[in-house]
Amino acid sequence: MSFSLAGLIGAAIGLYIGWIDYKIVIGVLKGAAERQNQRIGEPGFLDRYMDQIRYLVLGCGLIAFPLIGYLAGRALAG
Repeated sequence: MSFSLAGLIGAAIGLYIGWIDYKIVIGVLKGAAERQNQRIGEPGFLDRYMDQIRYLVLGCGLIAFPLIGYLAGRALAG
């Protein structure tokens, strides 16, 4: 099985975009959890499941974005 260079470059760019997306989404979720704690005064849904949500976002972002980047790079450049 041969890999195209354009596809690998697209996958690397997708990996970088996935990492940035992970940082943004987790930052927004942490802010929402803190606001919820201040409003309610007790741990809410986000606090209880933040670790699982973090792994889900990380896994999806670091698999989906490079895959889409590889396919796009291979399709556009050959």
